[in-house]
Amino acid sequence: MRRLSAVSLSVVFFSVACSSSLTGNEGNFQFSYAADDRITDFNKPIAVGAKLDLEVRDVGGQQPVNLTDASFDDTAVLDVVSFNDHELTVTATGEGNALLSVAGTTVDGDDLTDSVNLLARVPEVHLLWHTCDPTGSGEAGYLTSQRVWLPFDFEMDNGQPVIGYGYYPVALSGDAAMTINETDSTQAHMAYDIGDTPGALTMTSDIDGATLSMLIAAPEQIDGVADPIAFVLEDIDVGDVNSFYVLPTVDGTTLCQAEVTKQVASVTPDICDVRDRDPLDPSSYEYGWFEVEGLAEGTCEFTVTYPDGNGGQGASGTFSYTIEP
Repeated sequence: MRRLSAVSLSVVFFSVACSSSLTGNEGNFQFSYAADDRITDFNKPIAVGAKLDLEVRDVGGQQPVNLTDASFDDTAVLDVVSFNDHELTVTATGEGNALLSVAGTTVDGDDLTDSVNLLARVPEVHLLWHTCDPTGSGEAGYLTSQRVWLPFDFEMDNGQPVIGYGYYPVALSGDAAMTINETDSTQAHMAYDIGDTPGALTMTSDIDGATLSMLIAAPEQIDGVADPIAFVLEDIDVGDVNSFYVLPTVDGTTLCQAEVTKQVASVTPDICDVRDRDPLDPSSYEYGWFEVEGLAEGTCEFTVTYPDGNGGQGASGTFSYTIEP
């Protein structure tokens, strides 16, 4: 039995919708885009080969502008892919700086123009990691026949973020298989559909040779339970209900984002009630949630079981958590 304590969660399970924005050179329009790095810095370079979606609003009421024209002064650096209503998509075609000029009509009927400078760079650093690997070991596992999301970042050598989506310069090698789904991939995650054959995979960056090691396993290969993460600020008191997160393991390797049947049960029902629960975020790709309710002071013991594990015999772990008065 393993005794748990509250931990500081260093893995980000869910993305937060933020944006970087800047008033144009003429002061008429505000340009913005969804961002997950250095929110206050608008002019982060776009990766050559990547795209970026921009919104255009008037600077006064922040109302959408109906775009009537959009173009760059140097299409060898950046080009407009498309524009519609108040949104436009641009792509980086080569390194440099280019001026984006737009024209549009405000909700008040004013026909105005504005412009903004944008940068394009070839990334020099490629960061790859697993959502369930807070120590940064670069090793984790995934289940066969599932869609998974692998986070990444681009940077320059000096640490400057490089942004954009649709550019995923990686190669896969190994005896398992997975295929990128670009429709669900973003500038924060690459979405992959894993095949039905267990094995090992290595992802290697074409940019700097960074690697990510992956064990691909079938549900019946599950043979253990990782220590659950307790989402507890201080402790669990009698009457409290707190969320926990858990994942299965194979040969000691944690399986990230494992959508697999699990069962949780209290070994000390007079001390605590333990029950399954839905994800904190319904749109999340993290499925291993359950909750613990403190019923009386003492040591709460509970089990987590993956019934498909060990060839259908089940794989279990027993854990404990102190319930305070």
